[in-house]
Amino acid sequence: MNRTIPVLLSFVASMAVLSAAFSTVRAFMLAQASSSEARLARQRAVQGWVGAVLIVVVTWVVRVRLPAGGGEAGRPGSVSIPWRTVGLVAASVAAAVAVGVVLAGLVRAQRRWRDREHKEQQARWAVQERIAAAAARHDAVLEEYGAHLVDYMAALERPALNDPSVAATERFDRARINADDARLTVRHGAQELVAAYHETVAELEVSWRIAREHAERVGTSYLEPAVSRRLAKAADLMAVVHGGATEHERALAYQRVRRLVGTSVRVPPLAKLAVERLVRPALTAGGLDALVRANRR
Repeated sequence: MNRTIPVLLSFVASMAVLSAAFSTVRAFMLAQASSSEARLARQRAVQGWVGAVLIVVVTWVVRVRLPAGGGEAGRPGSVSIPWRTVGLVAASVAAAVAVGVVLAGLVRAQRRWRDREHKEQQARWAVQERIAAAAARHDAVLEEYGAHLVDYMAALERPALNDPSVAATERFDRARINADDARLTVRHGAQELVAAYHETVAELEVSWRIAREHAERVGTSYLEPAVSRRLAKAADLMAVVHGGATEHERALAYQRVRRLVGTSVRVPPLAKLAVERLVRPALTAGGLDALVRANRR
């Protein structure tokens, strides 16, 4: 009986140590999991080691207090030191301390990882906000430019804005291409070029304002006088194109506008398409040529 109790207690202590070790391994594996699950695993590991240490201490106390059978152990004054139990207790305490250190390190590492993830997420959000802000400014310029591209009258009154030989217009065209390329670059993941995208958008805004103001200021005065007069007549006829009484009247006016403009200035294709949608019924009805011949007669 004196031997059975220590053996059972030693077995229980061994199982407690193994259980605590298993809990420690599980806590280590869940260190990067959700906070509640990882925290619960760490608590179980600590509880397991505390229980294991207590069981080992109880085992040691029982082994010390149980009398050894026969020999000098039964004589008064004799002391038998259970070195094996003492070693087991020391190893258990050392293991508990090591586990505490490991768990504390895991907690600090997890906190650092979360802080780093939070900072990286904030940095990504900041980058996306900067890209969105630059894209909004970019779109504002393109919207104004798009409105110009569908305006036939603008091509007649401000032809410099469609003339790449004009320095201000050429600068704007180059800035527009650069801004479009920069937007594609940042959208495909080159977020380190966001600052460059902002710079190209700023250049786009400035060059657009300069080109527009220059075109409004010079009008058709930079062209030859004969060309300028033809464009003025074409501009007057555009009132008939938009407000003629009949489809044939509008179509005939547009036919004269096209002859007056010719190749003197560049008219954007979208502007031509917008006007042709107004006169398309007459143009496609096959009666425009007959109408022109009748008007000549």
